[in-house]
Amino acid sequence: MCTCNGEAYLAEQMESLLAQTYPIDEIIVQDDGSNDGTLALLQKYAEAHPVIKLYNNETEHGVNNNFFTAMRRAHSDYIAICDQDDIWEHDKVEKQMMAIGDKLLCTCRSKPFSIDGSPVNYDPRRPNYALPRMLYSSISGHTMLISRRLLDMIPDQQMVGKLYYDVFLALTASANDSIVLVDEVLVHQRRYEGAATFSRADKHNKATMGNGLYMLFWSLRHYGEVRPYLHDYFHRRYRLLRGIGAQGETYEDVTNMAALEGRPGLLNLLHLCLYHIKYRHQLFYVEGKGVVNFLRSMLYCVMHIYSYRSLLPK
Repeated sequence: MCTCNGEAYLAEQMESLLAQTYPIDEIIVQDDGSNDGTLALLQKYAEAHPVIKLYNNETEHGVNNNFFTAMRRAHSDYIAICDQDDIWEHDKVEKQMMAIGDKLLCTCRSKPFSIDGSPVNYDPRRPNYALPRMLYSSISGHTMLISRRLLDMIPDQQMVGKLYYDVFLALTASANDSIVLVDEVLVHQRRYEGAATFSRADKHNKATMGNGLYMLFWSLRHYGEVRPYLHDYFHRRYRLLRGIGAQGETYEDVTNMAALEGRPGLLNLLHLCLYHIKYRHQLFYVEGKGVVNFLRSMLYCVMHIYSYRSLLPK
């Protein structure tokens, strides 16, 4: 667990960790410059529970370095990642340890709940973690239980550039076809304005024909504005994929897709569209079939522009 000014909700998460049904070797908590009562609260927990190992960064690390350095402090073969303000089901670690087998990463469902009236989205459909999907999405770090082997397989952060730590982990595991899902809600994610990962729920994210048309027309209208900002965004993913050095046709194709996303020109766009059609069963949140899925894949090279509207200058 990495903390930063998390005093308000930290105790509830700590209690859910201490109540896990699976025997925990160590609970590593690394604080990144809190100036509230977070450290004092953590010290009380550490004094009462020797399993807790508390570290305080001498200088501010930021989200990525904080999580990566904290994970590398672990001595066990498996590492579970958690946020300071969520609540875990008491059997989360047990169910994920039972499921991971020889895979690199086990994820689970995370259901958001609001404490300040902020709207939340939750999709009950079974998600898809195939590599073509992971190019355009990721897995939330707070759902992850990973094999320590995965840490040794991710490329160097400085070589790749700025990406969130969970993107490193998810893309590396997916490129090696090594992700398993426990299809149950094991994490309750607290949503509120001050959360580090907070973003407002989008009413157009629900899969309906009307929302699909809205996204298409928005993307067509703003395509020229958003497209230039995709170069750096996908070039980081391209460098990460190249650094992973996996094998297989899908890995090579998805790496090429990442490169094409950063290149202007109609021929590159058409080439990307052909890849989307080829991987239409693996491209979206859930695996899909049929005519509608085919049409979605044809339009996706334009429609997905909507997902990156936040890249535009405010």
